[in-house]
This record gives sequence, structure tokens and C-alpha cells, in this order.
Amino acid sequence: MFASPPVPDARQQLLDAYPLIRSRSATEARDLVGRALSPHHLQVRTDARAFEARHNQIRLHETAINVLSYGAEVEIDPGERGDYYLLQLPLQGRARVRCNDQEAWVHPEVMSVLQPRARTRMVWSSDCAMIMLQVPSQTLRAAWQADDGPLPALRLTRSRQDPAVAAWWQALGDMTRNLHQHGAQWLRHPAAFAAMEGFLISGLDLLRPDGSADGQAAAPLAQAQGSRLQRAVDHIHAHAHEGLTLACIAAAACISPRALEAAFRRRYDSTPLAYARDVRLERVREALQQAARAGRAASVTDIALRHGFIHMGRFAAYYKQRFGCSPSASLRRH
Repeated sequence: MFASPPVPDARQQLLDAYPLIRSRSATEARDLVGRALSPHHLQVRTDARAFEARHNQIRLHETAINVLSYGAEVEIDPGERGDYYLLQLPLQGRARVRCNDQEAWVHPEVMSVLQPRARTRMVWSSDCAMIMLQVPSQTLRAAWQADDGPLPALRLTRSRQDPAVAAWWQALGDMTRNLHQHGAQWLRHPAAFAAMEGFLISGLDLLRPDGSADGQAAAPLAQAQGSRLQRAVDHIHAHAHEGLTLACIAAAACISPRALEAAFRRRYDSTPLAYARDVRLERVREALQQAARAGRAASVTDIALRHGFIHMGRFAAYYKQRFGCSPSASLRRH
């Protein structure tokens, strides 16, 4: 059994430093949450005196991480939702979710995925609190190179017993807790936000239905023409500091992500994101060496964050593997 991540008490929850809505009025909460997500009807089904809508939000770039609770049992009826996916990961409590003709319970072992423009209805228990990742359809469409056809429908519910689901769930939960504790630091580094968003979107591949992969992925490597590969390389060098995603590199090269990955493996024995990471590592080393030569005070962490590295332990390991020394050693050398 998976334990629900702890929430200190009924009046505190993740991302409380980033409040979007605080309201004890169901009418006001309905209107405000409706503006942030989708217009909806909201009915309090238990003691209205316990009702307190608490909606926190951090926007990355195109996506948003939300944490929402109501403090009372509520029925939520948005009718037809907006043009975005809403991935709901319960922290505690449970909810009955209906999306089009499907209906299921969700709780800290089962997540739900609400489809774009689907007719939806939910009942949340009084203790229910959820992390919700809001992903516009066009963002996922670009990531999956599905411009010429409909996006595959993600299943309404996914169990945390599935290793792929557990991996992605853990990643989003860890990222939300990191932002809860250190959001002020991350807000100083837009490239890091882009890297976070790219990581989450890439991870959604783990939730794709079987057999829905882009047919171009298995196409012959010859489809990745030299000019498109060079366009991808040029884009990486021009924008490496921005925290690139596979989807945006592929879009710049006018090629599918899978075909691009195949081309990189053939030409560089690497992936586009690993290649981009190496470019960023080279730039970090150059910045450290310049600071060392000039005798300037410099922070390895600040320089790494400026170049899109968000996990210092992994960054240090990558750096040592590539250059044979630690980042701090590069900073000490004159």
C-alpha cells in the first residue's frame, strides 16, 4: 500500500506560499476556481461551515501545478471542460470522477486523467486534496507530434501499482514538494522552470496507451535528413541555456521526436537531450574557468542553475564523468 504524503493539518497544504484562492464562500470559490480551471457548478454536500477552498498554483511555462482542497464534501460539475488535460493525483481523501461515459474512484493509490473538452462530474470527500497538473492540448500535441490527427485518449484512471505510473507520479510529487520548499530559488531561474516542464511532459509518454506511438518512430533513419539534423544541432547551441525539451528541438527541426532521437543515435551515439546537456556542461565549465582566471567570487550552484541544471547531485556526477573533476575543482584552478 502507498501511504498518502503527509499534509501538516487541515489548514495547510503543499504550495501554500503560492496561494491563488482562499475562500469560505462556495459561490466565490466556484467563480474563482472556474477562472483558473473551467467554469463549473459547485455544491457543498456536507456542513457548509467547514468549507474552505484552498487553491495554490505555480505556473511553469505552458503548464501549471495546482494543489486544491475544499475542506467539505463537494460536488463539482464543469459540464464540458476546457481544451486541456488535467492529471489529478490525490494526496489524501478520495473522489468519485465521471468523464464522458466512464466513472471511477480515485485516491492516493489511483490517479485520474480528465480529457480535454470532456463532460465531467466529480464528488470530492471532505478530506480530499489533490495535486493537479494542467497541460494544454496543444502542448501535448507538440510533444507527441500529433498535428495531423487526434491525440490518443489517456485512460481515465491509472494505478500506482503500475511501475511506469509510480515513476511519473513520484516525479511530479517530488517536484511539487521541492517547489513548496525552495520555490523562491527556482523562480530566479526560468531555464530551470523550462527543464521541469520538459521533464514532466516527456514523462507523460509513460502514460500513453499501448500501441499509440508515433509511426514515424519506427521509420528508417534515412527519414532524418542531414539538413534537419543540423537544424536541430543549431537550435540546441542557440537555445541550450533555456532548458530545452525534446519536443521543442524536434519542432525546430521539423521532424518527429522519435525520428530525431534515432538520427542522433546514429550520428552522435547520443540523444538530443544528452547532446544538449553536454553543451550546457561545456558552458558551465567555461564560466567556472573564466571566474577562476579572473579571480572572481562565483557560486557553482548559481552557474549550474543559470544553465538549466536543477538537480545538483546529478549535475556534479555528469560534470565529473565528462571532465574528470568536480565543478568546484574547475573553479579553483587558475
